[in-house]
Amino acid sequence: MFKSAAIIMLFGMGFVFVFLCIQVVITTVFAKLAGKFAYLLPEPTKAAPKKPAAAKSDDAATVAVIAAALKQSGRL
Repeated sequence: MFKSAAIIMLFGMGFVFVFLCIQVVITTVFAKLAGKFAYLLPEPTKAAPKKPAAAKSDDAATVAVIAAALKQSGRL
């Protein structure tokens, strides 16, 4: 019984190894192929970083709410 389990384990590990080798080869081939045809895709554009306009008012409102909560709980 141990011999059968070892054979099944080796076959399973062999199949996984072969599958992963095939996957690496196919991924490498497609990466090279994508590099050859990359000129067909448009260049990515960078979006300008946006800063929130109401950041100060949000911070002030948050501080006010926290202060009110602390005052009501008696810790301030």
